Amino acid sequence: MLRRFDRVAVVLVTAVVGLTAIVAGWTMTISGTVGGYVLPADWFSDYSPFSDYLVPGLLLLVVVGAGGVLTAMVCLNDTQWGSVAALVYGLVLIGWIVGELVFLTQTMVLTWVVLFAGFALVALALPDAVQALKGRLRTH
Repeated sequence: MLRRFDRVAVVLVTAVVGLTAIVAGWTMTISGTVGGYVLPADWFSDYSPFSDYLVPGLLLLVVVGAGGVLTAMVCLNDTQWGSVAALVYGLVLIGWIVGELVFLTQTMVLTWVVLFAGFALVALALPDAVQALKGRLRTH
């Protein structure tokens, strides 16, 4: 079970990152912009399977955005599974940023903030998530 301070930190980080990603994902999907800045298509690397920001925007909206809000709600309602959800979401954030680094030629400051948030979530949640999963495996 996450300590009270850790739980508050996890809820705040997941909620803020999730809500920010919902807004960014929505604007990427409908207009190819983030924060009013038009994202140029030439930012896609040679490895990118994308030619525009529609699919990345939808992934940001649903996976990162809704995933963050859902993780915050799980952490508020279930301390044991909240740590598992926070660990998974931290890994999702790290994976998202690795994808950005592979598929894009440019980064923004927010890229590094989200990467830090992902590592922070993993560090905060890992010990309790392992205990929760071990406990669940013992009962089966």
